[in-house]
Amino acid sequence: MTEGGGMSVDAKAARVVDLSVQILETVQAMVTGKREEAEKDYLHLMDRVRDLFRRKVRFEATPGETRDLMAEVLFSRLRKGYAEFFDRARFDRDPMKAAEFLLGGVLSAAAIADFGRVVDKVLTEEAVPDFDFAGRSAFITLEELLQLLSAGKHSGVLLLEDQKDRLDLWMRNGSVAFIDPHRLKQRLIHGQGQTKWREIPKDLHEIVNEARTVEGRPILLSLLEQGFLKEGEIKTQLRTTGAEWVYDFLQDTKDCAFRYTAQAELPDFVTKFDAGLPVMPLLLEGHKRIDDWKRIQRVFPDMDQEIVPSPDLFARIAEMCLDAIEIKVLSLLDGKKSFRTIQAAVGLDDFNLGMMLVRFACEGILEPPGGPESLFEDAEGMSAEESLVAAAEALDVNESLEAIPDSLDAVFGNEEEGFGLGYLKAARKKGN
Repeated sequence: MTEGGGMSVDAKAARVVDLSVQILETVQAMVTGKREEAEKDYLHLMDRVRDLFRRKVRFEATPGETRDLMAEVLFSRLRKGYAEFFDRARFDRDPMKAAEFLLGGVLSAAAIADFGRVVDKVLTEEAVPDFDFAGRSAFITLEELLQLLSAGKHSGVLLLEDQKDRLDLWMRNGSVAFIDPHRLKQRLIHGQGQTKWREIPKDLHEIVNEARTVEGRPILLSLLEQGFLKEGEIKTQLRTTGAEWVYDFLQDTKDCAFRYTAQAELPDFVTKFDAGLPVMPLLLEGHKRIDDWKRIQRVFPDMDQEIVPSPDLFARIAEMCLDAIEIKVLSLLDGKKSFRTIQAAVGLDDFNLGMMLVRFACEGILEPPGGPESLFEDAEGMSAEESLVAAAEALDVNESLEAIPDSLDAVFGNEEEGFGLGYLKAARKKGN
C-alpha cells in the first residue's frame, strides 16, 4: 500500500524502526561503549559542579554561571550525539524528525541525567555553610543589619545580592572600608574639581568587568591597574561612586539576600584604601535618596516613554551653566528617545540621570511625562498659583542652606570626611 504515490506505509514504518535502532545504538555507544572517556567526563563534570556550588554558597559565583555550565554540558553531549548518530544513520530525509528523535533519546538519557546525578552528589557532600550569619532583608532590613555591624565595631565582609546586582561591603571596626560591585553598570563615575563626571572607555569597561568575573579583582583596583585612576583617587571614588552603589541597594531591598563573614585580618587593599565611611550618615543619605527616587518615578512613570523637549528649549538653556554630560543629555532630547535610550547613550546610572532630567523638567526644558503636578510631592489638588508658591519655597530652602557658614559646618564634619553640613548642602543641591 502507498500513500499518494509516495513511499508505502510499510516502507515508512521500516525506516522508523531502522531509525530507532540507530538511535539506541548511538545512545548505547555513548553511555557504555567508551567507559574510560565517559568516566573522565564524569569526574571533570563533578569538579566543575563542585566548584560552582562552593562559590554559589559563598555568594562568589555570578547568577549566569549555572546556565553557562548547563549549556556547556548539553552542547558537548549533543555534539557527541550528533556525530555518532549521523555517522551511523546516514539519514538524508526529514532532518527535523531526526533531530526530534535524537533530542528525545540522547539529551534526556545522557546529558540531563548525568548533570542531575552530579548536582545531587555535590549537594550532599558540600552543603556546609562557611559564614557567620546570613538571611534575607524580609527578616532583617539592610538598615538594621548595617547598624548592628556598626554598633558592634565588626570587621569582615558583607555580601549583598538582589535579582539584578551583587555588592561586597568590607567593614572595618564598624565603618564601611571598601565597596565593590560584582559588575560595573555605568560608564560614568564622579570626577574631581571642574570635571564633574569621568567616562570610562568602552573597552576598559569590558576589561574591568571581565577581571571581576574571572579573577574576582575589585572594580576600582582594576581601574587603578589600568591607569584610569590614581591611588589618591580611590578613597574619593569609594565615598562618592561607592556610596551610590550602596544607595542603589537601599532603594529597593524587597528581594535582597545577605551573608556576613567576620575576618580578623582584612585583605591588604581594604586596609590600604580604607574609606572609613560611617554607617549612620550613609543610611540617612540613602533614605533621602529613596524619596528622591520616588519623585523620579512620578515624573517619569514609564522609563520607555519618549521624552519631549519644550519648544523654547534653546532660549531656556541660553544662560544656564552646563557641564559636558548635561549638554550631551540635552542634545539627545529630540522627542524620540526615552529615559532608557538616553541612559544607554550617556552611561549614567538611573538615579543621577533621573535627578538631572527632573531638574530639566523643573527648569521648563522638557515636558514631564508624569504631568506638571508630578514635579512636587504634595502637588495633588494644587492650583497653578500654589505650585508656583511651592517652587519659590524650595528655592528659599536652597538659599538658606547656601548661607550656612563654613565655621559652623566644620563643627559637624570637615570636607575630608564628607559628611558635615557641607555634605548636606551638596546633597540638597543635587536633589533640586
